[in-house]
Amino acid sequence: VAQPKVTSTQSRSKNIPPSRELSINEVMIAMGTSPRRIALASLSATGIALAGNFLGVTSKLLQSVPESTVEASGLDTYYPRGNVKRIRGKGYTFVIPKEWVADTALELAKAQRRAKTLDYSLKQSSGGGVLPDAAFGPPGRLNAKGVSEGDTNVSLIVNSGLKGFSLRGTLGSPTSAAETLLRVSLAPPGSGRTGTLVNAYEDSTRNGLYQFEYTVDRGQRGPPLRAISVIAEKNGDTLITMTVVAPQQEWEDPIKKEKLERIASSFHLR
Repeated sequence: VAQPKVTSTQSRSKNIPPSRELSINEVMIAMGTSPRRIALASLSATGIALAGNFLGVTSKLLQSVPESTVEASGLDTYYPRGNVKRIRGKGYTFVIPKEWVADTALELAKAQRRAKTLDYSLKQSSGGGVLPDAAFGPPGRLNAKGVSEGDTNVSLIVNSGLKGFSLRGTLGSPTSAAETLLRVSLAPPGSGRTGTLVNAYEDSTRNGLYQFEYTVDRGQRGPPLRAISVIAEKNGDTLITMTVVAPQQEWEDPIKKEKLERIASSFHLR
């Protein structure tokens, strides 16, 4: 009986162990890496994405955390939380739309004043007026000097050195304080402007600060404006005033109106 021939391939197959799937560690070793390296690379990539707010990932993450917690951490002064970013000033804080920018004209005026205080050969001007502590507005509509020509903005004025100052004791009720602001500052007699108070109240949830809303008709000088002012007293000697203003037409747009009201409602002392 003829014996079956054994091929060389069949002979070699008897000496080769059965194939098996490589473990993940063996695959990593073959690739010249390790689980530790991959973990570190993942952590580094995550850290870079968060620090750089890649694709808005940090902003979205901050939205899942309570606003008070994020504010206490200060992260929202570096990264927008949703559609807003936080501003911190001399004893106050508030949020603005994330696309708003600082007022170039104000920063230039501040720099000029600082330069004068350092140059002792220059006489101090008595007509310098009070500069806002901060001012912000939407980008665009800039002139050749980079100064905004729009009517939509928020500004902060800090008046210090008012010994014994208090809102109710010095200015009276919210309505009285608002009427004084309109009569003396915003629409004084002979200015060609007419101010109308919409509402005024004391906000006990924000340490008793005053908030009032009003309109200003500028006649032929420009479209009518609508504004919200918030005033607060700090340390018995400082008055802080924040004003959010925009043309009346913008307040009639629900989306823009919500943004403007959000700025005013976010203001508080710290």
